Amino acid sequence: MTRPAFPNKPTIPGAGVPVKKHIAFLNIPAAGHVTPTLGVVEELVRRGHRVSYLAAGDFAERIASTGAEVIPYTSTIDPRTIAPTGAEDWLARVLLGAVREAAATAPVLEDHFGDDPPDCLVYDISMQFLGRVMARKLGVPGIQLYPVLISRQYFSEAEEAAEGMFGELTRELRAFADAHGLGEVTLDELMADAAHNISFMPRAFQTDGDSFPEDRYTFAGITLRESDLRGTWRPSGDNPVVLISLGTTFNTQPEFFAMCAKAFEGLPWHVVIAAGPGVDLDAVGELPPNAEIHTWLTLQAVLEHAGAFVCHGGAGNTMNALYAGVPLVSVPHNGDSEMIAGRTGELRLGRVLDPEEVTPETLREAVLEVASDPVVRENLRTMREHMHKAGGAPRAADAILGHLRTAAK
Repeated sequence: MTRPAFPNKPTIPGAGVPVKKHIAFLNIPAAGHVTPTLGVVEELVRRGHRVSYLAAGDFAERIASTGAEVIPYTSTIDPRTIAPTGAEDWLARVLLGAVREAAATAPVLEDHFGDDPPDCLVYDISMQFLGRVMARKLGVPGIQLYPVLISRQYFSEAEEAAEGMFGELTRELRAFADAHGLGEVTLDELMADAAHNISFMPRAFQTDGDSFPEDRYTFAGITLRESDLRGTWRPSGDNPVVLISLGTTFNTQPEFFAMCAKAFEGLPWHVVIAAGPGVDLDAVGELPPNAEIHTWLTLQAVLEHAGAFVCHGGAGNTMNALYAGVPLVSVPHNGDSEMIAGRTGELRLGRVLDPEEVTPETLREAVLEVASDPVVRENLRTMREHMHKAGGAPRAADAILGHLRTAAK
């Protein structure tokens, strides 16, 4: 058992934890990972707790809007390039990147905290190695966040796909842990889930969801902020709306957006494209009269009126659609989105198309099919109930504070 590196904080007599907790969040600069945490941070701050948040680049402003204290750092990870589309060894690349990010970032955390450590570290799965090592070194509880599906085969899949790279990963992880005085902690422990884990999906969406014990896994579902529900977009007519988005990591595909607009040209559908940052809108070309394109939109505001959602199958877009009860046509571009899109297909919540084979005709056919399929509609109604009952940000905050109380005993 690693001893706390710093003195214990004062507590109320008879209580196990401080009145006002200091909770630190660790995350990478990727919208799909940061966005689900913002509602949770805002909820913790609203309850009077102090939150600090490791933030790189442009994400600092969004994080600060929650009331959290920003811990600035320079990331070694570029989410756009770390796992190229179609790479079979994508998971091994991501894990190796996580180890190197941890080694580069640990000194930033130690310098920032000094003799004022947090009461708890809450870390995204992409920051799992930094979170697990620093929680042990600081002697504080660690909680892991899953914005993606939980996979029990996580490391075995990585090892099979890239044996050489996996060996490099384990060597660097061992060296990182040893450098922080954790030589007695095994690799299995450093690769295992935390004592408590929070998923930003409902249990009903998680593969084998009932197999995850409730005392270790909280399925909080989507964690929307009030600002996520407010938007100025309104439909201009009575035609059904099809929303198009590829998120913010794999979205620099103007040809895909042009194809989507062409697929519905001349049809009684209103096409709304949320292109995201980094897309040259001029490169998309001239759109038909029934299509519009935006760099940014409040997705939930559009989904309230949508009859279908064409997306890359990412966790954020998928959860947004299911919260609104909108059928999906997923065109996945990497391993995580392939798993999530595959799950929507298994549950008959929409269709999945191969990005290498998608055409205007197959896209149009898929949208028209899911929009009119009564089985899909009924499944969406049921899943929407699960989404709304999951608890969202308040439940995730409850789980964090509850784990703190349990750990203090």
